[in-house]
Amino acid sequence: MQRKTKIMTAVTVTLAFLALGSGTAIQMHAANDVSSVGQTAAPKAASADSTKLTADSASGTKQNYKVTYSDATTNEDSATFQKKTYGTTSTAQDQVDYVGSANGATVKLNKQTRAVVQGTMGHTYVHWTKGDWSVTAVTSNADESGTPTQFAKQVNQQLSKKALPKSADTGAVTVYSQDENQEANSVTWQDGKQVYKVSGTTADATVKVAQNATD
Repeated sequence: MQRKTKIMTAVTVTLAFLALGSGTAIQMHAANDVSSVGQTAAPKAASADSTKLTADSASGTKQNYKVTYSDATTNEDSATFQKKTYGTTSTAQDQVDYVGSANGATVKLNKQTRAVVQGTMGHTYVHWTKGDWSVTAVTSNADESGTPTQFAKQVNQQLSKKALPKSADTGAVTVYSQDENQEANSVTWQDGKQVYKVSGTTADATVKVAQNATD
């Protein structure tokens, strides 16, 4: 009888331990989930010219999450902020389309910055670098609202007013002069094994979301 009591006691302790272990794992998993923008590096809002973006939802985990933004005027989804974690720093770095030196005619954007101009397939690309960042401003040759150089100067001016995330090991900005139906504008940067990417339908608002990100 005494032996049976000892066996039952051992089984009870084991089950209690397993239950505690299982419960702890569930709590840890829940604590790792992302359900609000405040749990991420993404800003709650971003305004640029006549565009105001507001974060609607956040989902994923602290290692891999996605935040969606809608335009306050149209109520349509207009941008996303994503974080992805990779196994190594080099793999993360490969996800950033950093463009180094380029060949071509040059234009002056301001006293400190000169850019390279290239044209292909009905578009003009103006490219320059700012520290660990590369910037490419794309203009359709059918866009009569301004010249490629004017658009590049506007982008450079916005980037000069407020810094992009300083925690970036390397980063790349690609923006278009015309509003895009899809989120073609992008700001991507790598911080160790993490890669952050903002995609949006308008150039200035996409850049603004990245500028407002928490380092």
